[in-house]
Amino acid sequence: MNSAESKAGGAEPVPYTPGVIPQQRIEFWADTCREVTHMQHADSRQVIELYREYGCRFFEPGLEQVLSVLQALDSAVPAWEKAHPELFYQTLELNFPELVRRPC
Repeated sequence: MNSAESKAGGAEPVPYTPGVIPQQRIEFWADTCREVTHMQHADSRQVIELYREYGCRFFEPGLEQVLSVLQALDSAVPAWEKAHPELFYQTLELNFPELVRRPC
């Protein structure tokens, strides 16, 4: 987290730790699919950017759905969050097509 975001209360994904998926990490990714007025971290530039680019296509996933996507991605590509955050949304769409609502 950079100092500007930490001072503003911004959120970033919790770093990957093998076998551990903290609740904050699950909430971060769920937040990127929530309408801005429902976000818990609407002050985070990264959450807003991910929502605008990818998350706006989806209805809000349940925390169990987010957890299953994170588990799948972490086991396949441990560094996916930094290099390829779009994989979260691609995996969400493949596994939960009922969450897709519209193009951004």
